[in-house]
Amino acid sequence: MDAAASTVPASVRDNGFYLGMSVAIAVAVIGGFGSFALRGLVDVGRAPYWVHVHGAMFVSWTLLFVMQNAFAHRGSMALHRRMGWAAVGLATAMVPLGAFTACMAVVLDRVPPFFTTPEFLALSALELIAFAGLLTGAIRLRRRTQWHRRLMLCAMVAIIGPAFGRLLPMPLLGPLGGLAVMGGQMLFVAVGMAHDLVSRGRMHPAYGVGAAVILAEGLAVPILAATPPILWLASALAG
Repeated sequence: MDAAASTVPASVRDNGFYLGMSVAIAVAVIGGFGSFALRGLVDVGRAPYWVHVHGAMFVSWTLLFVMQNAFAHRGSMALHRRMGWAAVGLATAMVPLGAFTACMAVVLDRVPPFFTTPEFLALSALELIAFAGLLTGAIRLRRRTQWHRRLMLCAMVAIIGPAFGRLLPMPLLGPLGGLAVMGGQMLFVAVGMAHDLVSRGRMHPAYGVGAAVILAEGLAVPILAATPPILWLASALAG
């Protein structure tokens, strides 16, 4: 690397990588939900309106995530910051709507057949908590670019489990389905870690935080699903 290139901040050199990662995540999300609909595994026309709103908000978030990385890649940081506050508003609405949609899936008996009702509620709760926690960390550290962009990536990865659940043959995986979904999510984090090792010679600690949260999200599902509050909620909603 020549002297001029070595003076370029790592955050600038990494812009192309994070844009590529955001596009790859968007392809996984849209491909997962799109293929599910194209295979006739969901009746889009009969889905309740809040499911459509939830889906539209999630797709909007995914596209905004790509746009934010594109703005950073082209150096449009003022626009990136302005759109960042729009993203905060969208995320603030996504979390309660996601919780409502999960609860209504139980009420209307729309829980995927490869989950028990308590498992579905536990997974939904943990995904939303992981997303909100990582996103909050990314917002608080928005002036520390290295932390911000990695925590944003991990926050996005934390909520793409349902997309992998539609890409993978979940009925065939049985009890290993949850681990397979978590493995798909962790693959994105592992790519980010590998990029750090190649480009920086060490892994940034933000990936350690993100990986720990995502692993806890997946591994804690059966534990939370067996707790009295979740069992009571599952029974109350189904009844």
